[in-house]
Amino acid sequence: MEKQVERVFVKVNQIWQKGEILSKEESILKIKTQGGLEFNIDETSPYVEKMRSPAQRFAYGEAKEKLEGAYISFDKLPENVQDALVKGEEHIHRSTYVNEGELKESVKAVQLMYSSQSGSKLDVQIKRNRPVTLAQATAYNHQFSKEEFEAMVNDGRSIVFNGVTKDGEMFPKLAYYEPKLNDIRTKTALSENTYFYGQQLTKQQADAMNKGEAVEISIATKKGRKTYSVTYSPRAERFITKSPEKANVKDLETKGAVVVGDEKKKKRHNVMSK
Repeated sequence: MEKQVERVFVKVNQIWQKGEILSKEESILKIKTQGGLEFNIDETSPYVEKMRSPAQRFAYGEAKEKLEGAYISFDKLPENVQDALVKGEEHIHRSTYVNEGELKESVKAVQLMYSSQSGSKLDVQIKRNRPVTLAQATAYNHQFSKEEFEAMVNDGRSIVFNGVTKDGEMFPKLAYYEPKLNDIRTKTALSENTYFYGQQLTKQQADAMNKGEAVEISIATKKGRKTYSVTYSPRAERFITKSPEKANVKDLETKGAVVVGDEKKKKRHNVMSK
């Protein structure tokens, strides 16, 4: 039987990075990082942490360090919130403080993200005092149009837009309105470098899901290939899957409800006309 690799997070040169345990002798671990560094470290060291789940993207120690910089106690957060944060999921944190004799509320959206400079960073967005206006609605050098703004704020939809670098290079991003922040949130768009159950998306699939469309994707399983109807939620940064049969039934039920509604309106109109 093939030996299962035990993965860890280690802090080297002030940056937490992934690695694996090559061997263990008593309490001493021999580690190899993704960058190819090999070294020994005591398993009780605060600079090494065994990965707790395959979905974990950040060390718990790193999350704690980053959140303390945003004046949030990681240890006081519920366990499910801690688990979500190290997976890279967004958390909207509410807390209170006293200012000039009054109890006030602070609302922040926090999310751990990878950074090419620091290894990772904590993205923090603080609630606006007043809802964002169309004139204020900008992100990554993109001014949202009236149609885009209304789709997000009035219709609750997410949209795909093109951000622009200082050099004029364009790149796709996703955006949606978060009423808990009175502001617009942005997330990374799907691309052909995105994987769904170990399978790389095509550009057409990524573009369609970025627009909120459902895409049928066939993947290999132990019981053969299975096809799913897949959509993507930028807010949760999660794929939503269902069998095409269930998706079609739901679509038919929705269409049926619309038809029934129209028939009722017609009958009511006919009665009122008599």
